Amino acid sequence: MSVNKKIIILLGVPGSGKGTQARFLVDDWGMAHVSTGDLLRALEVDPNGDDNDKQKLADMKAGKLVADDLIYKLAFAEIERNLALGKSVVLDGAIRSVEQAQKYNEFFIAQGVNDSVLAIELTLSDDLSFKRLIKRKVCADCADIIPYAVDNETKTKCEKCGGKLITRGDDNPTTAQKRIEEQGNAKLQPIVAYYRAGGHLVSVDGSQPILDVDTQVKKILTD
Repeated sequence: MSVNKKIIILLGVPGSGKGTQARFLVDDWGMAHVSTGDLLRALEVDPNGDDNDKQKLADMKAGKLVADDLIYKLAFAEIERNLALGKSVVLDGAIRSVEQAQKYNEFFIAQGVNDSVLAIELTLSDDLSFKRLIKRKVCADCADIIPYAVDNETKTKCEKCGGKLITRGDDNPTTAQKRIEEQGNAKLQPIVAYYRAGGHLVSVDGSQPILDVDTQVKKILTD
């Protein structure tokens, strides 16, 4: 199936389903999922990784300021590699500020793909974000995240691997509230406004059932 955009940026508050929708796009359409967290973890264990990059990563883990230049270097190289392979790229939670959005935009212009960028906002209230965060589950074996839904509340086994479903240690009310303060709608809206002003934004109701959101996202990408 032909996708009408090369760069898909998923925006949304914690628990809005960005990771789930990114996984659908990867599994169903073969898109490349560029995750800064995955790239940083790969750098940490790469015996051939750049020493300066590894030091910046160590500083970040020690609680110092996030080295944005390291994030850009890793993410941009991975995006460029996948574009060269003819793949569309999905970014999930990669952009946390207007300044970062501007840096990514400069990169997209340099790559000649700025007209093929689409930001999809999965809208969700902070209240529902909180509820989803403290009630979602994760597989202890394969780490698959099971989003909160009424019919998931009684599930104890992972449908993918049969592993035990647990609640992550950081999915507690205190941590969830802090995440919403740092990444909730108040922080998200300036980023949303940036992409709306550039004509790159569409919004999908993230409070809908997961498969309904998936259907709408894929319709947007093929219309």
